[in-house]
Amino acid sequence: MARQVKQKEFFLKHADPRPYIFFVKFKCRNSSTAHHEYELRLNEALKEELESEKLLTLHSKLKNGEFRDEWQRFKERNTNQQTDSDADSDDDSDDDSDADSDADEEDKETYNNNKATTDNFNGGMSSLTPLAEIDIREKERKNDEFESDVYETIRNGKTWIIHGTDVCDELEKWKQGKSRSCTDLAFYDIVDITPGSNSDFIRSLQNDVVEEMKQSKQFTKPKMDNADGMKDVIIKFTEAKDFRRFVNECFSSMQVNERTKFIWDYIYMLTESFERDNDLSDDNLSEFGYREIFFSPLIRYLFRGTHKTIKIDFGEKSLFASSEDRNREKTDGEDRNFGRKIDIIWSMKSSDLEFAVGEISGPPNKINHAHFFNDKIKIAKMLKVIINRIVNKFGGTSINLKLIKLYGLQVYYNEMFVYEMSLPFSGLYVFCEVLRSKLPANEREVCLLLRSVPAFLEFKELLERSLLDLRSYIHDACTRTPPDKEDECITNTDLTPQKNKRK
Repeated sequence: MARQVKQKEFFLKHADPRPYIFFVKFKCRNSSTAHHEYELRLNEALKEELESEKLLTLHSKLKNGEFRDEWQRFKERNTNQQTDSDADSDDDSDDDSDADSDADEEDKETYNNNKATTDNFNGGMSSLTPLAEIDIREKERKNDEFESDVYETIRNGKTWIIHGTDVCDELEKWKQGKSRSCTDLAFYDIVDITPGSNSDFIRSLQNDVVEEMKQSKQFTKPKMDNADGMKDVIIKFTEAKDFRRFVNECFSSMQVNERTKFIWDYIYMLTESFERDNDLSDDNLSEFGYREIFFSPLIRYLFRGTHKTIKIDFGEKSLFASSEDRNREKTDGEDRNFGRKIDIIWSMKSSDLEFAVGEISGPPNKINHAHFFNDKIKIAKMLKVIINRIVNKFGGTSINLKLIKLYGLQVYYNEMFVYEMSLPFSGLYVFCEVLRSKLPANEREVCLLLRSVPAFLEFKELLERSLLDLRSYIHDACTRTPPDKEDECITNTDLTPQKNKRK
């Protein structure tokens, strides 16, 4: 957290916060991580200083690719530095004063104290790296492992041609153009056709192609039916003058099946909130409080009847599919790091096979679009990693990959979003929104139950169908004879067919 705060302050206080100085100050070691941090902190700083001409100019230059050589310059600087840490420190002050001048006195004092201690320990020989820097390096290394998993792409199956446009070919051409932002999902071979997508790749396509893409995916608008009389019950609840009395009187009549039990649990939890002075609408309600007090219990109630087939983990868990072999011997605590932990994970019971993830994007009553956007990117990356792990584990690249449809749930500003990830075409992971609904947070919004209840029930059905299709895929993959060189269908996003031909 301290590193993130200092990075944001760098943009607010430094006279010339260009990427090169940022890379030097924060000792960046990986290009994708460094650029991701730079863009993220710049956006955060812009939210605080919306009229800052310095930051707006910087953002414009970054978008136009004017800083594409900054990382190369930074790498050359590191290559030219001497290995001795004392000389290295002198070089920073003499040759790179523009980069070192922005380092605050606290950083220098911490470095010198650690350096003096390690020099004494080593009898004046080369110093050890300060512990704080070791921790940062370890986090960066783990994040690099996650990124390497996201780069892996399955290339098999039929091509996606729309109005004469080969989408896969267009994506490869796009990636080989100007510098691409790692916040664009197309950078990872993920075609983002969700509403409000800011994908530069999508904008580069013809409008009729994009419209055809979006029409190929169904957006669900579930309506509340009156099965078991539940629609009437919800309407009566919204009209009740005494919510507590209503839920108490309805308890026995609503214990018919898992559907009616969930609806009763939902309105009971809302009633509890109303009696606590509408704490769900409290501006000070934290993300952790919302997740632990309300949303996680609600998800448990929703999937209560699936305990024999579905396992659900809550509370910023690490994705097992990410770097499975590398992380096999590590503890869960060691695996928790930025970019790979998630609030909710759905797995196949009695196995470690994940097939859905969920994320609470910040406090429910605070607007933070950057948080929403970054969590949406994380969900897409994780779903791609899970698909890759399933295909790698069962070796089914030669059979119908359309059977695999995974889902991600995101909750932001009292609204739920459900995304679908699939691999219907060679080298193209399609990420789309299939469901959304506002969630009631106070007594004035109880009528939203008529939307949110069917949305939650539809989400449950999507996951149950996903699990059934996944079982069918696994059965087909395990009972067929794999073709020769099946693994050649698995490549990396940065190793494109065009580049291979030129080699």
